[in-house]
Amino acid sequence: MLEQMRKHMNWIMWIILILVIISFLFFGIYPSDRGRGEAATVNGEVITAGELDRAYRNMYESYRQIFKDKLTDAMARTLRQQALRDLIQNRLLVQEASRIGLRVSDEEVQAAIIRTPAFAPGGRFDKAAYDRYLDYINVKHSLFEETQREFMLKQKIERIIEDAVDVTEDELKAAYASRNAKAKAGDFDKDREAFRKTYLAEKRRDAVNAYAQALFKKGKITMNQAELAP
Repeated sequence: MLEQMRKHMNWIMWIILILVIISFLFFGIYPSDRGRGEAATVNGEVITAGELDRAYRNMYESYRQIFKDKLTDAMARTLRQQALRDLIQNRLLVQEASRIGLRVSDEEVQAAIIRTPAFAPGGRFDKAAYDRYLDYINVKHSLFEETQREFMLKQKIERIIEDAVDVTEDELKAAYASRNAKAKAGDFDKDREAFRKTYLAEKRRDAVNAYAQALFKKGKITMNQAELAP
């Protein structure tokens, strides 16, 4: 069940990106979170119940667009668990990025905001559109920009991990054969580039997840099980 849901993740994340919610899907920081109950702590940093609620709602609505009435209560609970795991993983990666000295400058944050399509309705950055969006979600500029900085910091450490991953020709052929038992002579050569792109992306994603899992094992993580009910 969860594997079927994961197959749609790229499309779902694209929707969220277009809606400019991606930063808050990952970090869920809103002023109303202050003083809320704890969903988890990550090396002393709190993930609030409000952050989890928001991440879960974003994920739930995205999956609901795909599965519609087939989205069961059991699937909803799985999504809430996944939302918390994602929040914890993202926090761990940001912490590790800071620990090894990675930084995101003010100029980098500004450039990312300017490139955001939702803030450029006419093809060029419109500060009024940016201001209206932040007013709509009731978030101060400084908080939004700091959240964007953390998201970009997470991207930096992910790129370092991903860039260390490659695939040999023999490995690629073996992987193709294992997934295409009925392939004919010449099929590999025809499909090679597309398959390599997909397979390498999978390996890199797995490498990031494995790296985060190692951080999880050595970190001090607590989760409030009462917050996992949808």
